[in-house]
Amino acid sequence: RRGGGNGYYAKLTTKNVAPVLNPSIDAADVVCLVDVYMTAYQALRVGKKDGTPLTDAHVLITDGFSPVGQAAVQLAKLEGANVYVTTTETRQDEYMKSLGVKCLPLAPSKWLHKLKGKMDIVIDNTCFDTYDSSWKALNATGVLVCTGMTSIYRFQDLKGPEGCGCDAFGDTRDIQAKWATMKARYIMSQTKFHDLSESFRNDPKKYQQELKYLCFLVESGTLKPKIAERVSIEEIPDAQRYLETGKANGTIVCLP
Repeated sequence: RRGGGNGYYAKLTTKNVAPVLNPSIDAADVVCLVDVYMTAYQALRVGKKDGTPLTDAHVLITDGFSPVGQAAVQLAKLEGANVYVTTTETRQDEYMKSLGVKCLPLAPSKWLHKLKGKMDIVIDNTCFDTYDSSWKALNATGVLVCTGMTSIYRFQDLKGPEGCGCDAFGDTRDIQAKWATMKARYIMSQTKFHDLSESFRNDPKKYQQELKYLCFLVESGTLKPKIAERVSIEEIPDAQRYLETGKANGTIVCLP
């Protein structure tokens, strides 16, 4: 059967394929690397100064419990960074603290006064207040890397004051997202907007090289992708709803 979401086969051009040289790597781990861990790795790379290691650097990751957040925590800790994360629940705090990070509330109003002007890198997965608070957390030479907008597209909390997407004019989330993207790309100083798909299109060879490096970390046992669940295609709707709650501890992988 060809075509559509239920197709048995997909046709790809060779430039869009990167070989996994070691068949001993679990396929589910590779799935995590291709998207989630590559986003985290490239975000940290963009935030580094001349590619230097993150030894003793202060790194803030908003929504650190998210799949990309946890990947960024793992990779930053491997380089010796001091990592701070924002979380939504006490249960998340307990797990994240076991990874050796400092936990803060999700709302910027509860942590900005503590971190203002102190961070070397901020990876913002949430886009509260169109990245303003994360920018204010930077020191004079710090870099803000914008990777997500979960506060705009939260389905379970559209009426909250921070991250609201619906008002008297209806659902304005797409407009908010476009404004935040334009602001991060063209207006804010010390700020990079990172799009993994765009990065791949611009330099597929570099993407393949970085993916091979992540595979090497997995092969050597230095890195272990965090998988929350492995689901069948029939379970995807339930998995998607669960993912939208923000409670999934890791990446959800669909098995063939």
